[in-house]
Amino acid sequence: MANRTIDSFFKKRRLEPSGSGEIPCPLRDSSPKHQTNKFCRAESLEFDISSIERDPGKRKSIWEYLEHQRDEVRRAYTKFGPYQPELPIESMVVDKKGRRFLFSWYKLFPDWLEFSPTKNAAFCLPCSLFSKPTDRFGSMAFTTSGFRSWKKVNDGKNCAFLNHIGKDPNSSHKVAMQCYHDLGNSLQHLDKIIEKQNSEQVAKNRLQLQVSIDAAKWCAFQAVAFRGHDESLDSNNRGNFIELIKHVSSYNEKVAAVVLDNAPRNASYTSPTIQKEILSIWSIKIQKHIREEISDSKFSILVDEAQDRSKREQMAIVLRFVDKQGYIRERFFDIVHVHETNSLTLKKEICDVLSRHNLSVQNIRGQGYDGASNMRGEWNGLQALFIQECPYAYYIHCFAHRLQLTLVATSQEVIPVEQFFTNLSLLINLVSSSCKRVDQLRVARAARIAELIAIDELETGRGQNQMGTLKRPGTTRWGSHFSSICSLFTEYEDICSVLIDVINYGNTSTQKK
Repeated sequence: MANRTIDSFFKKRRLEPSGSGEIPCPLRDSSPKHQTNKFCRAESLEFDISSIERDPGKRKSIWEYLEHQRDEVRRAYTKFGPYQPELPIESMVVDKKGRRFLFSWYKLFPDWLEFSPTKNAAFCLPCSLFSKPTDRFGSMAFTTSGFRSWKKVNDGKNCAFLNHIGKDPNSSHKVAMQCYHDLGNSLQHLDKIIEKQNSEQVAKNRLQLQVSIDAAKWCAFQAVAFRGHDESLDSNNRGNFIELIKHVSSYNEKVAAVVLDNAPRNASYTSPTIQKEILSIWSIKIQKHIREEISDSKFSILVDEAQDRSKREQMAIVLRFVDKQGYIRERFFDIVHVHETNSLTLKKEICDVLSRHNLSVQNIRGQGYDGASNMRGEWNGLQALFIQECPYAYYIHCFAHRLQLTLVATSQEVIPVEQFFTNLSLLINLVSSSCKRVDQLRVARAARIAELIAIDELETGRGQNQMGTLKRPGTTRWGSHFSSICSLFTEYEDICSVLIDVINYGNTSTQKK
């Protein structure tokens, strides 16, 4: 008899899941061909939620489920809630003194109290699901065997239900209840918390980057310098870009919480590299839009080169084309630094720009340059090199250059005109070279405007009667001579008053003359 008991014990142990998470296969797998598959992986068995038993007297203990199935079982029971059937009174089992389970207790303990009709006993759902293996034997009355001592329920402070709950905030029941509510509250799940934190961090990162983008956009549109001479933390002026971000953060608490000193050290988004990257992204998007406007249409190129302030030779490329609506468009497309200005170098750089944006040289139908030999040369000029590849890319000397050069050359041959522009240049040099005379000109201009407005000889309105200065004519700037003459006509009387003061109160005889 003892041997049979020991055999039954080990047989039962073999049927239970091993510590490695493996369970025996069915008996049919014990054939020789299945000897190598004696154990199946427990994880391969799927749990069927519909198979759970609601009656706490019939359901299995949570610890009888496989480890990877327990959380799924807990979620299922948490979703259903405590099992609280209301049976006919005549079908209820009563004890020797006529006491039975009362359905009114459901209202007193709605979150955890259960009743099993099959065992005629009360159970605690949270403790059944979340009590630790070491605690389940201490509360078997509410987890395994069930509670039936109804006389102890209505015993005042010694109520069995209240004693089960316990006064200690860390009692096993209250800990199980906390786990029960946390599992039912999906917002408290770890994946939800991580997702929420990630979403908040993403929103902060986007706000931080958006402020840097807006600051770069403002500086670019206003054509002001991004960087300052001293951008250290102790500097009073850290440059337009950083100072603008600092100014915006002073009016917005959300912005202030994510920028500058409050930004991560490895992601401040204010470095010169980030500024250049933002501008580069804009240029790419603008070029992409221009490319979409051109589509497969023919186009012309307008090219000119000049030195910037850093003494670097820069070549500007403008595309001229007819859009889908039939309107002529001229778009500034790119600016390229060139080490040399010979025709071969310029052609190579232009072809690189066009090929980068999938624009074919064969679609060029016009070239517009200035009259320099490297551009208009008949044999080795830039226009000749393009004509060799595309014979329809006709070259036209830039009309604005031609008109300006023609006007300058013509005016030099007419003595009165030549004298007029010579005197105009001397006049502008005399008035504009002194801050004192510039102030005198502004004061005279303001006094005359006020006088004309007082006698209704001058119209008023927004943008009218602005304080201007004399504009200097330039040989290579078309339209500059016309602008210079217009400024002279507008301020002629004011200039005369300044010249009279120079004659009367000039410091040197040269100025008086």
